Amino acid sequence: MSNSAAKESPSFPLSSLPDEVALSCLARVPRSDHLALSLVCKRYRSLVLSPEFYKMRSLLGCTEKCIYVCVSPHPNSTPLWFIFRPENAAVNRRFMRPIPSFPFQPPRTSSVVALDWGIYVIGGFALNEKPTSDVLLLDCRTNTWRLVPSMRVARFSPGAGVVDGKIYVFGGRPYDDSTNWGEVFDPKTQTWDTLMPLQDRSEKDGFIRESLVKEDKVYGVKWFAGSVYYSPSDGKWGRTNRPDLLSYCVVEELLYGFDMSFGRVFWRESDESEWKIVKGLEALQMIFHGQFFGNSMFSKNISQVNSFGVNVVLFWLERSDDDERLDVWCAEISFERREEKREIWGTIEWKEAVTTVDRAPFGPFGGDHNKVLYSATVNI
Repeated sequence: MSNSAAKESPSFPLSSLPDEVALSCLARVPRSDHLALSLVCKRYRSLVLSPEFYKMRSLLGCTEKCIYVCVSPHPNSTPLWFIFRPENAAVNRRFMRPIPSFPFQPPRTSSVVALDWGIYVIGGFALNEKPTSDVLLLDCRTNTWRLVPSMRVARFSPGAGVVDGKIYVFGGRPYDDSTNWGEVFDPKTQTWDTLMPLQDRSEKDGFIRESLVKEDKVYGVKWFAGSVYYSPSDGKWGRTNRPDLLSYCVVEELLYGFDMSFGRVFWRESDESEWKIVKGLEALQMIFHGQFFGNSMFSKNISQVNSFGVNVVLFWLERSDDDERLDVWCAEISFERREEKREIWGTIEWKEAVTTVDRAPFGPFGGDHNKVLYSATVNI
């Protein structure tokens, strides 16, 4: 080999292949190796970060479910973010891996939605204790953050959900009677448009504690009984008036409700039907039975509920052996429908501590400030 040939730039295994063929090969590489793959050469990095790469992974059935979890270490500090892959347990040990946080993320009352390869953090109370119109995007391909166009108005705890690739946001402005009560973001055009206003709304309609999407409608569950929902297909608003304080999750068109304080799980088929208890989960209820620990004022509650394929994952905090730290616990629950008795039975597939965080000092009214704020599943 001549000296000139030896000094030529190195060639890589797929460098001579057309992009479509190279994508088909690279898409089969496990998600945990994508960062290393992107460092091999500029072409690999361009392909790995392209929208076509994730479409190819989806077509080939190579996507992996990842849960992104956000934990509040202190009410006035930057929330901590973690990535969690329950299916990739090594030697039966599951753990969450920390990823970079956005330094100016509002510490509370944002709403979070997942769309394609990203997680959007919408509004919230900023560090100056004022609502913000900022929207942050966590790019789950690279676990990096950036700002996207802001909403037209500032909001805290708005209703938010994804339907047909667009993000619908409403409420979070209890004392506002303007036409900006709801808006929709199109990631393709990076623009916000105003929704037709909700008629006959009251201050209570703006106090939304959680959101969900069911049957292509975005629901905002209010603190003061009932829900407000928006149907993008016909551009109409609606209401439900069922008073309950459950947290919700939709799995295979069934609505599950979680009693966050006592670990009870309920189910129903529609807004009109009555809640029924999910049977077989007495062990889950025992975890939260007698949840106060002596005089410590620390209470153990389910903090987050997240769908994970056909199962559900729950997150909560428990005191660690070290009083200065708290363990973040997770459990995965599967469901079995028994048609003959119209019952649903649940099974705890596993539960364990998945990471540990510093414990925040007690507030002026007692209790802990630590909380699992948000969780979202992304297929990448």
